Amino acid sequence: MYIMNIRELNIAGMTGAYAGEIAQWRYDGIYAFYNRKDSQTEGLMDGTHYACTDAHGKLIGYFCFGDEARIPTIEENVYEADYLDVGLGLRPELCGKGFGTAFVNLGLAYAQTHPGIDKFRLSVAAFNERAVRVYQKAGFAIVHEVTNAYFKNKFYIMTNTPPY
Repeated sequence: MYIMNIRELNIAGMTGAYAGEIAQWRYDGIYAFYNRKDSQTEGLMDGTHYACTDAHGKLIGYFCFGDEARIPTIEENVYEADYLDVGLGLRPELCGKGFGTAFVNLGLAYAQTHPGIDKFRLSVAAFNERAVRVYQKAGFAIVHEVTNAYFKNKFYIMTNTPPY
């Protein structure tokens, strides 16, 4: 069993090696929705993705900040201005082990090191009740239910502040 000390985690720019590792991650059951196709690193090296590693350099997860963290939706005008969109992924064997809220908060703390950023938004597949609970524990609330334009499944848009 892996023991993660959240205080010993580092966030840095994505590397090709870490992107390749993420592309090989495989989630089980309904979470297989998040599996990438064979060695698909597309998008991970776009400058908006960051690797999260432990004190020994082992990849724990990743974060994405900005428009790339959004999903395409059938509905229009669901992404209001003034929010920083956040995407994230936790190493499959660490999911469901109680690390989620601390991991989300770590990513938000990293994003807050940039002046003026304090309102965040997440897009999450509605079936992913585990992630929805984690995001709610981290202070997020569902503000929109949308349909993913590509997969046609239901997603929630969640923000950490009430919509205006």
